[in-house]
Amino acid sequence: LGNINGHVEEIYGGHNIMKAFNREQEAIEEFDKINDKLYSSAWKSQFLSGMMMPIMSFIGNIGYVLVSILGGWLAIKKTIEVGDILSFIQYVRSFTQPISQVAQIANVLQSTAASAERVFEFLEEEEEVKETENPVKLQKVSGEVQFKNVKFGYNKDKIIINDFSARIKPGQKVAIVGPTGAGKTTMIKLLMRFYDVNKGGIFID
Repeated sequence: LGNINGHVEEIYGGHNIMKAFNREQEAIEEFDKINDKLYSSAWKSQFLSGMMMPIMSFIGNIGYVLVSILGGWLAIKKTIEVGDILSFIQYVRSFTQPISQVAQIANVLQSTAASAERVFEFLEEEEEVKETENPVKLQKVSGEVQFKNVKFGYNKDKIIINDFSARIKPGQKVAIVGPTGAGKTTMIKLLMRFYDVNKGGIFID
């Protein structure tokens, strides 16, 4: 469910770009693939959770039947009284009731376990940008920014910014222009250090 929600949100948010690059069919095929997987998982989950209560009720009723038959036979032989049979029926009910309650919340526990697994998997992910143990603290920032031979790509095999250099002086206004996908937003993300450069460096003052 989380995968399909993420896919829909991503595609819907960038639908203009999807149309511009004629990627609608690939997006539909990916959605169908994720949706089929969700359907299969949801069907199995609902089937198993739906079968849990009938099975527990059947097992509980078998206990009542066995106690009634055996108790009736012993009562006929004057081994036990009718009150003993009622007591054993109450014992069976006290034994099966907690199990039935656990069966009722079994699907909730499974959903909770699956959600917790995804959360802990996310928390255990390695940081994309590794923080320096002893970062330099600037006492007085003038505002000069320098890109020096910066090379970057979200994938190492597909470089977006190749050997880019620029120097912006304090107070200087610079316009970043270019076609879609040229790397304008990427440059700002690199400046804010949302990502680390593959090569080169970005210097302040």
